[in-house]
Amino acid sequence: MTKLNASETKTAFATRVGLTKGRISQLVAEGLPVRPDGQIDVAEGLAWIEDNLDPSRRNKGGAFAAPASPARVSTTLAEAKRLHEIVKVQRAKLAFEREQGQLVETLAATRTVFARARAERDAHMAWVQRTAPLLAAEVGADPRATFAALDRMMREHLEHLADMPLGSFGDGA
Repeated sequence: MTKLNASETKTAFATRVGLTKGRISQLVAEGLPVRPDGQIDVAEGLAWIEDNLDPSRRNKGGAFAAPASPARVSTTLAEAKRLHEIVKVQRAKLAFEREQGQLVETLAATRTVFARARAERDAHMAWVQRTAPLLAAEVGADPRATFAALDRMMREHLEHLADMPLGSFGDGA
């Protein structure tokens, strides 16, 4: 995938969203934001197109609304083209956000979180092994009994954490 620029010429932007340069010029006349140098800011342009593309017919059929009657299940060519343009714009917007680092793939995020959780679990269990003899010596207790008690308590604690729903940890902000 090529590197995305923050701004593009009308021709490049037209290619990105699957429209002609002439249609982009029409959209500029209708309010599509253009920079003083004549280029289009990609993020602003994608957002504008998603918000303003064919507003008079948006959500009046196709995949976005239930048909008015059971007999009207077919989609007109114009409606299909409109929906196709919307999908192209949404895909372009997602590609741009991915390039900007605003999106991550679910599988990669899941692997990272799982690896982090495993590393934290292992670190907690290693802490018990390091701390039990020191604690036993400090309080004058049996090292084996101290280790067994700490190990049992840590495992119970980790099980409790594993049973908590993810939403209960907050958003991390």
